[in-house]
Amino acid sequence: MQDLMWQLKDIDALSVYITLLFAGAVFWFIREIIDAPMLAVFSLPALVIGGLLVPAFFRSEVIVLTPDQEANAAATCALGVLGALILMVAGKWLWLVYKERQVQRTKLAALQSQVFPEQPPSQ
Repeated sequence: MQDLMWQLKDIDALSVYITLLFAGAVFWFIREIIDAPMLAVFSLPALVIGGLLVPAFFRSEVIVLTPDQEANAAATCALGVLGALILMVAGKWLWLVYKERQVQRTKLAALQSQVFPEQPPSQ
């Protein structure tokens, strides 16, 4: 856990700016195009965290996507934001599948009709 904290401390400013740019673009997309402002607000921290954790992970595992440092920072931040977005979409989809199955399994109770109440049998 301490290693992760030290790695997060060493994140450069370029990675932070690129992550905020990508997360802001996804925030705008969710808010304007999908028309879900609350989902955009709640997803923004997850997008930023994903964008900052992936470069730290790639740096710790010595994974280099491109030899250029700026392009590598942009690519890893983009992968982090995209990964966080995919995880959120998958979680939302699984939640909807679960709720759909739950609604599908419910049994409706039989109700008596109030329009034509049953008459007692006449003798």
